[in-house]
Amino acid sequence: MKRIGFFLSAISILFLILMFSAIAQTSSVNQPRTPDLSGQQTRYFLNLAGIFTFLFLMLGPIKVLVPFVKMTKDTDARFRRKLALMATLISTIGCLASAFMGQRSMKSLHISISATVLAGGIILFLVALQMVMQTYSSSSRNETTPLTPTLSMAVSPLSFPTIVTPYGIAILIIVMTTAQDDATRQIGIIGVLLAIMLLNLLTMLFAHKIVKFTVVRITLQILGSVLGVLQVALGIQMILQALILMGVMTKVL
Repeated sequence: MKRIGFFLSAISILFLILMFSAIAQTSSVNQPRTPDLSGQQTRYFLNLAGIFTFLFLMLGPIKVLVPFVKMTKDTDARFRRKLALMATLISTIGCLASAFMGQRSMKSLHISISATVLAGGIILFLVALQMVMQTYSSSSRNETTPLTPTLSMAVSPLSFPTIVTPYGIAILIIVMTTAQDDATRQIGIIGVLLAIMLLNLLTMLFAHKIVKFTVVRITLQILGSVLGVLQVALGIQMILQALILMGVMTKVL
């Protein structure tokens, strides 16, 4: 049974990698388009597949798995289930509230899309770069003293900032703001967010079973390195896109 579980886990991880690669290929950052009959610009610089990829990287289960296992190391299944459910609910409410509040604030303060994209890109770049550099820092290898497991961890540090990251919220606000006059697109974005939160919940519910397999731990280490570099690149891409929106530079290949 252990061998069967091992091979099933390996196949599942391989499938996840292939699926993620396929999604990432469709997530190129597009130039603003101007199809409106009224003459207003509709700046959809990401399609729904691209939004899924960005949010999967920044709010998704890859970052949740290992921290959740460490937080609940010596706890029973009932506690872990309650913690996972609470964290998912809090994270979902937090993301939705931030998205709608940020959208309304940007509109009322007349903050441009390009300024928000630039801010999100800078935040993502700095945070991702710090994460990449910490991988090679000796201080990052020191184990911190584990917290006493309580349900209050559902708020902090599990929901904030493990699941709900600042740069993830920045992306969410940007895509919701660009779709503020398109109800269908907003529903699609919310659907993507809910799907990712469901993946987070499933990951936390089965986290202790998943990490038992050596192939999973190795894969997570590889993915952690790859995703760290990818997020730095995404941050730079967002900064470049903001400069293009501002007219400071033309499209780069």
